[in-house]
Amino acid sequence: MTGTAETTPETASEGATAPTAAASDRHVAFFTPAPDFGGAQRVTVNIANSLAARGHDVDLVAGHLEGEFVSLIGDGVNTVELAVPQVPAAGILAAVPRLVSYLDEHRPDVLFASRTHTNLAAVAAGRLTGADVYVAITEHSPFTHQPTRKDRATAALAARLYPYADDVIGVSAGVAETVVEHTGVDPDGATVLNNPIDITAIQSGAEEPVEEAWLDDPEIDPIVAVGRLKASKDFGTLLRSFATVHERRPGTRLVIVGKGAERDRLETLADDLDVADSVTFTGYTDNPYAYMSRASVFAMPSTVEGLPTVLIEALACGCTIVSTDCQYGPREILDDGRYGRLTAVGDADQMADTICDALDDPTPPERSRDRAQHFSMAAGADRYESYILAAAGD
Repeated sequence: MTGTAETTPETASEGATAPTAAASDRHVAFFTPAPDFGGAQRVTVNIANSLAARGHDVDLVAGHLEGEFVSLIGDGVNTVELAVPQVPAAGILAAVPRLVSYLDEHRPDVLFASRTHTNLAAVAAGRLTGADVYVAITEHSPFTHQPTRKDRATAALAARLYPYADDVIGVSAGVAETVVEHTGVDPDGATVLNNPIDITAIQSGAEEPVEEAWLDDPEIDPIVAVGRLKASKDFGTLLRSFATVHERRPGTRLVIVGKGAERDRLETLADDLDVADSVTFTGYTDNPYAYMSRASVFAMPSTVEGLPTVLIEALACGCTIVSTDCQYGPREILDDGRYGRLTAVGDADQMADTICDALDDPTPPERSRDRAQHFSMAAGADRYESYILAAAGD
């Protein structure tokens, strides 16, 4: 396996020197099941758009070209729909034959994939194709987080196949360490590439109106959270925390932005805690930044993360942040608590106390926005361009 040097937010910034013009003639492909809801998918679209804008020949190869993020794909990105057949129990692995055909025909210099099941298909296709393509797979979550039997089976297969990738990318140092520890990947063959965010688009979206007019009421302190409503996001702990905060500060309201299977359970919990009238579930929105920018406190109660993009986006919106100190990502993003408060995972009482402290002593917005620049799209594009040049042998 061939690796590249570790990169971190501190080693590339807005003012970093861009790679030479040779980068612009590189053909890069990003493989995804669908540009659907989720942080990893949004990051994939953002990176593809950014590289295309810099002159790369960029393909977004999707099992199916459907989902919330299709409209965000830039005009400069070539879209390829594999129209993967539905094969029971195979999932995205059913894409392997068609992905091989794509690689044989289009021969990109580098193929990027992300998320374990998609990575497996990319590794298999990379071994079967006759094209000389560099396969770089990305993990967005700790390799130790396998909550279901299917996840554990997929991870066991990945432990065998990942060494056949040309490189394994972790979105944070912690994620990369878990991959090395639990697979046969050589430690020298793992790379850290932080997820970049489009700060300009985020700050533009932050200025847009929202349906809930009360969010602009100066007498109300909104506590905002954003994410898929699933167990690992632990919005239940946030609700229990909010019940305490609201008792102390009746002017607070909680807004949870996102969709997911946990919504009914969370709504029931809000009712049981007698705070349902002060909690709003917005469902999915393609502009969560309008909510973030109105937050007196942005809260992230997750039990596990990789490098939570939503936390970086909150920084770009100038938020005062309270996050769990979960593995991995928040401590890296917030620089050991310099740019936001960290609390213990699952501790509703501590989170309530910390939110109240944050309401009393908010973080200056410009301090948060300055930190977000470490994860800007320009800095991220610089890192990806350097990576692509190294991977393509330049």
